Amino acid sequence: MNRWVIVVVIGCLLPGLLGADEAKRVPQEYLDSIVDDDPNPLPRGLAPGETVPILDWSKFLSREAPSGTVRTPAEYEWNDGMLIRWGSFEPLLIQMTVAVTTGTDATVWVLVWSAGQQASATADLSGAGANMDQVEFIIYDADSVWIRDYGPRFVSENGTRTIIDHTYNRSSRPDDNAFSDFLAPLWSEPQYDIPLVHGGGNFHLFSDGEAFMTELILNENSGLTAQDVEDLYMDYQGLDLTILPPFPSWYDSTQHIDMWMLPVADREVIIGEYPVGDTEVHAVTEDAVTLLEGRGYTVHRTPGWRSGYHYTYTNSVILNEVVLACQFANANAGFADEDAEALATFETIYPDRQIVPVDCSVVITWSGAVHCIVMHVPDVTPPLFADGFETGDTDAWVGQ
Repeated sequence: MNRWVIVVVIGCLLPGLLGADEAKRVPQEYLDSIVDDDPNPLPRGLAPGETVPILDWSKFLSREAPSGTVRTPAEYEWNDGMLIRWGSFEPLLIQMTVAVTTGTDATVWVLVWSAGQQASATADLSGAGANMDQVEFIIYDADSVWIRDYGPRFVSENGTRTIIDHTYNRSSRPDDNAFSDFLAPLWSEPQYDIPLVHGGGNFHLFSDGEAFMTELILNENSGLTAQDVEDLYMDYQGLDLTILPPFPSWYDSTQHIDMWMLPVADREVIIGEYPVGDTEVHAVTEDAVTLLEGRGYTVHRTPGWRSGYHYTYTNSVILNEVVLACQFANANAGFADEDAEALATFETIYPDRQIVPVDCSVVITWSGAVHCIVMHVPDVTPPLFADGFETGDTDAWVGQ
């Protein structure tokens, strides 16, 4: 497999960012009127009695990795849109969809389990002010809302968007695990199955091909070494992977890296900042800061803490002109200062994007936040991306 090559075209305009419309906010009284179709969702962590599946390696003996030029886009680069699954945390999904469809040209693909649910979701979204021309429905009966963890990872193979699928690390969610197998023929996109048990939130990457995850990947793939996993990510996604220590499971049941890290630009990242008294968690994040700064990254900090649940602002979503930033003041009035600090950090990083606060005070009690319920769908139709998108430097944008 060939490593990707970035092509820079001078003088081309970045689509959308110039003259983007203002992202709409949904009135709280409207959100308060919404009742979830599935008010008792599966958690992001293991449900009671649920286990991590053991991979049947025989299924992969005849499978091959991509053979062409492969590149995995970073989330902060240009996206066609995002995938979400309807039914749980609907007020949050509504806030996100309204912001994305009014503040960007991106599409929101919504998984619904029936035509009837599609009609109900259409009514709720249109009533909230979403641009329904940018909403598309996929009728598929997924098990849970956590599409970051089971959804497809998209790469570019020779300029064609291609799906890399993994085995979802939740044993009792077969329809979640099968979603990529459904989507690939629906969208006529090639698919490769990486032989790993994995949850997609335990993964972050940058546009230069550096990627990160925690040792959860080793704990859930018995018999594989760190080098084995690193080789698989190079073969399937063209990435140079670094595996970091996880948070202890009592602090964060998922042990996913998206709960304390967020890439925001080339060589620029947010790492959660935790109290010194949270000894192990503090050590994990401070060691990550030292590592990344040593590699030349600019590191920003946003608060992180545990107060009954693990609260974090790194589990936010960057999608083209809009940043969907977690907020928690509705969970406890004492969190308003933390909310303000995190928003100020996002505003400093992205002076030319719209920072849209979204209420994550309910979803965080289920061990996740807004990043966990979104899967980015990148645009890979140009030769791909180049430095400059995140700063608005349109002379560096790769043109059509």
